[in-house]
Amino acid sequence: MKVLLIGEYSSLHYNLYLGLKELGIEVTLASSGDYWKQIPREIDLKQPERLKKLAFSLKLIKSIPKLSGYDVVQVIAPNFLMSRPVASSIYFDILKQLNNKIYMCAAGMEYHYIKYALSGQLKYSVFYNEAIQSDPYISNLKEQIHNRSFRNLGIKVPEKCDGIIAISNGYHIAYRDAFPDKTHYIPLPIDTRKFKYISTIGKNPSKINFFLGLMKDRMALKGTDRIHNVLKSLKAKYPNDVKLTVVNSVPYSEYIKLVNNSHVLCDQLYAYGIGMNGLIAQAKGLIVGGGADEEMYQAIGETNNRPIIDLNTSDNEMQQRLEVLLDKKDTLEEWSLNSRKFVVDNHDSIKVAKQYLDVWLQ
Repeated sequence: MKVLLIGEYSSLHYNLYLGLKELGIEVTLASSGDYWKQIPREIDLKQPERLKKLAFSLKLIKSIPKLSGYDVVQVIAPNFLMSRPVASSIYFDILKQLNNKIYMCAAGMEYHYIKYALSGQLKYSVFYNEAIQSDPYISNLKEQIHNRSFRNLGIKVPEKCDGIIAISNGYHIAYRDAFPDKTHYIPLPIDTRKFKYISTIGKNPSKINFFLGLMKDRMALKGTDRIHNVLKSLKAKYPNDVKLTVVNSVPYSEYIKLVNNSHVLCDQLYAYGIGMNGLIAQAKGLIVGGGADEEMYQAIGETNNRPIIDLNTSDNEMQQRLEVLLDKKDTLEEWSLNSRKFVVDNHDSIKVAKQYLDVWLQ
């Protein structure tokens, strides 16, 4: 079986790629590296700056022979090239003609998800936070569904693909509503062999090291602006107990190194679960805060081990939930081990890769 994964969001496809390889699947990973993150890939689809205004760069055209003859192709989202919608649209048609099956991973702010969220039917969404609706990024997202090329691509790809695989409850609910017969939910994958347990939290640490990674232009979208304010308040209130590390849009390899010296990572808000950054941190034994309510645990079938701190709440309540860590320093090592166990049990890349194969082989 030959598989092509094309496009990248925060190492989602990279970790799935690693899991598939462990299972002996012939798999190729093609992407632009997800902007500044520069996530590893075998085929580089990053477009040179000087050709940014063209529908296709010469690099994309030359890559086409390498992207044909696969049993399964999976694109990361409708606009999987992270370029102009017309480029992804044309490229999708080429991929569909040159390969057997093509699937779409529902993982980003695309037409059907935005439209469904704006209808008010989701429990969590960035569009429900009144305080940030004037943010340029949020305003642009709401306007995009009226953009013809964005809308056409967002309708075309899920309609013409053979299946849709959603990576969280929110995406699953939105796409299941439009495509009930071909939408599946599979948790995010993380290579628990590559990301080993390294936590230095120990028993009753004198200071707890909190880590927050910011993404330029996406702070409002992820809620990291609010988390940042809460963490600064926490540090000011407990200067002898709290250490705070904040990074902004650093490359993936550097980001991983910085995470290693931390104890607690705060991930994202307005979501039904945590993202790839949170999973990587958990695999390393960090305690993670983010979106993690009852529905998230039910979706993955976890009934006993629930180590994620749910931060989908008010700023005051968010701070109180993080303060619990300061009151229970003697339990943090066990909490750290449970964090790692949660990822191994529910998100291990080999286990998740098997779930993808089950869907692809239907």
